[in-house]
Amino acid sequence: MARDFEIGEKVFVPSSRITELEAYPTAFYETRVADVANRSIKVNVPGQGISDWIGVGLCHRNVAILVISIGDLETESTLLDPLAKSVLQFCRLLVPDDYLRFYKIRSIAELSGIWRREQAAFSHVVLIGHGSATGVKFYNDGWVRPDALEVALRVRPAVKKVFISLCCETGKNSFSIDFSNMTTCSHLIAPFHAVHGAAASQFAQTFLTYHLLEGESVGVAMRHASESVPGSKKFRLWEKGVLKAGPRR
Repeated sequence: MARDFEIGEKVFVPSSRITELEAYPTAFYETRVADVANRSIKVNVPGQGISDWIGVGLCHRNVAILVISIGDLETESTLLDPLAKSVLQFCRLLVPDDYLRFYKIRSIAELSGIWRREQAAFSHVVLIGHGSATGVKFYNDGWVRPDALEVALRVRPAVKKVFISLCCETGKNSFSIDFSNMTTCSHLIAPFHAVHGAAASQFAQTFLTYHLLEGESVGVAMRHASESVPGSKKFRLWEKGVLKAGPRR
């Protein structure tokens, strides 16, 4: 969540908070800061106007989402593709297409190439695939451990991101401690057990709604999503190798 804005700085604000944007097609409006006072800002609005005061908790320096589906061929048509499409279409309601990317991959080499080319632009990453307590399954490479994922995602400088893993069991200690310690990871949200695809999709959408639209912190949005979605109490929140929320066993 952004803080300490400066006049003239680019900012994303919820379009619902600006009267002139009641019919705006996406949830966020990209504009510039016009005034700053305490923990609120005013922004430029269409027609050369200035908005009312908006709390900085609702404002973001960057809102861009990268959705990656890691294919296995066997379950793509019945599980992974529908799950990816549901998350992707929801994200299109949140952000303009310029701030949303989707890739379907089947190898760690593809992930590495996409990451080096695209990662700097994104604030949130959604991972879709099959997981276990020790890795994520790639069709070309089999089960890939978090240390190998860290190598594929290693860049300098590393822009920290919120990762939302919808891969089963990747919220367990043996995976999450190492993954959440990556220099590019600010938070990891992942299921502790197996999770149904429908519950996974609804959880991701609900978390992003609370976090981005309502301006809640990652921890608060995680709690609200877990309380709201059936079957989503299986998700855990990790930060720098430490379990912050979710089931202990």
